[in-house]
Amino acid sequence: MDRNEQERRIWATHLPNATLTNVAFVDEGKPAEIPGLPFGDAPAHIEVALTCRPESGSNIRVLIWLPAENWNGDLLCVGNGGAAGMLLPFVMVSPLRLGFAVANTDLGTSAGPDCGIGNPAVWKDFGHRATHLMAVAAKAVVESCFGRQPAHSYFTGSSTGGQQALSAAQRYPEDYDGILAIAPAFDRVNLHLAFLHDWLAVNKGQAGLFSQEDAETLNRLYLAECGAQGGRQGEDPFFYHPHTIKVTEQLLEKAGLTPAQRQGLMKLYQPVADPVTSQPLYEVTMVPGSEACDMGLAYRCARSFDQDMFYLFRWVLGADFNFRAFDFHADAKTVHAALDEHLNATAIDLAAFRARGGKLLLLHGTADPIIPYTSSVRYYEQVRQAMGDVSDFFRLFLIPGMAHTSGGPGLQDVGVGLPATPKDSKHLALLALKDWVETGCAPSTLYPVAFRNNNFANGFLPDGVEYERAVECYDGAE
Repeated sequence: MDRNEQERRIWATHLPNATLTNVAFVDEGKPAEIPGLPFGDAPAHIEVALTCRPESGSNIRVLIWLPAENWNGDLLCVGNGGAAGMLLPFVMVSPLRLGFAVANTDLGTSAGPDCGIGNPAVWKDFGHRATHLMAVAAKAVVESCFGRQPAHSYFTGSSTGGQQALSAAQRYPEDYDGILAIAPAFDRVNLHLAFLHDWLAVNKGQAGLFSQEDAETLNRLYLAECGAQGGRQGEDPFFYHPHTIKVTEQLLEKAGLTPAQRQGLMKLYQPVADPVTSQPLYEVTMVPGSEACDMGLAYRCARSFDQDMFYLFRWVLGADFNFRAFDFHADAKTVHAALDEHLNATAIDLAAFRARGGKLLLLHGTADPIIPYTSSVRYYEQVRQAMGDVSDFFRLFLIPGMAHTSGGPGLQDVGVGLPATPKDSKHLALLALKDWVETGCAPSTLYPVAFRNNNFANGFLPDGVEYERAVECYDGAE
């Protein structure tokens, strides 16, 4: 089939509630939208853009790249992050090089995160519907272009993309054969309540209590004083299980912190709870040893934190709500009642996904400073308690020293697939998932890599790997 015929067939694709806006052949080269990141050139491909409007108030953008040659026969949908609000072509480059047809969605928030204020259509789109419609549209476009459906369909995403991943397994089990969820924001509403709890703890008046230097001082203290508690191995600058570290006022005094700083940290290291029932709502978000990572302690004191993290509450409570007056009982109930059904991906019955032969990999770094790995352990254990042995379709890997989705003081990549990371099923979780789906070979060990001089930027260099380490799948021993 020549290029003109492919484009004609794509334009003729029947897409309910969606409109094709662009079909164009793109020569090999670096996509202009990559914001200064050296991901390298994207292979030649057909670019397809479309917009889905399933109801009034919805405006979901989807971008699809179809390999011009060497298609591997599969589709990969990739997740977004944060409040989304844009398409992410740079995350599509590496999978396109691997031969996948690739799709991404803005989750319906390109008008800005506050487009969800009083707009339940956006809540649905962001929470789950955009991810589903992307899968439906991408499969139809692939069939139009290549004359057949994808042999297998996959999803990979981290953070918000991890929420998309788990929501897909729970709500739309037929969409994907294999799903990779990295550091998922699956307990979405409670997670943002924890962000608010953190912000109130470490910001007094208009000033944040901590600098990046303070965070680095804390990390050095914990490594020196808490190695045995946190599972530090040798001279590693990270912990294997930092959630077991007990932070005390006496320990914090050794860091030379002010009384206000110590008080704020002691609040932060306690889980957010309902003040009436005393019921904990979420885990402590920032585990010891993660404070100096990107999105760590200093970020919670940044002027942008409330704008970045409180948009879900504005959707329900309004743009001018005073978050310093937030009631963690009454206001939390209001937010839960409005958003839980759309945003949370906490369902533990994955029987339909298992029955259709689906495979689910869940990864989380033990130095994640913004979504704690303990939340992924909680979810995995809840599913295992409800369904028994789930190793035939669901496996969890905890990556020592990895920060939020990648980077950090320890192992730095196994899920993102930076240019330096070997592209095989030992080192790249996506390919391990693909093997599991297509050959039945379940991954028991992955080999995450760390980059030279503990510098994440070296992950963009072809010789940037310094070491790797074997990580076995979680067995409940943590």
